[in-house]
Amino acid sequence: MLRRLLQLTVVAGCLGAISTLSAAADSTPFAAPVPIVYVSDFDLDVANVTPDSGPGQRVRRLRGLLPSGPGPMGKDKNPQDHARDIVNEMGDALTADLKKGGVDARRIAPGQPLPATGWQVRGVFLNVDDGNRLRRAMVGFGAGQNNIQVAVSCDSLATADLPPLYEAVEEADSKGKPGAAIKLNPYVIAAKFVMASGDEKKTIEKTAQQISDAVIAKLHGVAQ
Repeated sequence: MLRRLLQLTVVAGCLGAISTLSAAADSTPFAAPVPIVYVSDFDLDVANVTPDSGPGQRVRRLRGLLPSGPGPMGKDKNPQDHARDIVNEMGDALTADLKKGGVDARRIAPGQPLPATGWQVRGVFLNVDDGNRLRRAMVGFGAGQNNIQVAVSCDSLATADLPPLYEAVEEADSKGKPGAAIKLNPYVIAAKFVMASGDEKKTIEKTAQQISDAVIAKLHGVAQ
């Protein structure tokens, strides 16, 4: 049975240098009051597919065309459930890691109004097509299995009219290609993932820790 792993390699960042992203977060405690950070669900698209239960299902899974793996993102999850599990695992792990770093971190539901103070962490899962263009990653029937990336921003809610994390890109040759083509805004953290065999949950947790380190490093820099 194939298992999927998201293995993180940091490639760029606007919250600090590459060494900052890969290093442990500053262990110095925050002065009171501690920063409040609201963690939003990261964007992850789902392919418009319906997994079947016929004899061909196992063959497609072995070819990497259906979600598979242990735990809550297991082999019997359809793409919608699999995507929801990935997003929840990332949100829960990132919130927990921020709390360990001395931040008052709270998950916020989609559509829930944000307060006027504090910080918001947003993210989107991406892949890179053959033309080296970014597209929103998709779960289901093999979409988004290679060159998976995540882009993350940490923005002050005191800033009026927060800019979008990314912008849609119109492309004449995009028909039939999975995922919407997008252009990232220049202030995000960018990290690269590679799909391989292993434990998806553990790697998401490792990735969340590295994102948390970068966010905490920024918050310490602002507090100085």
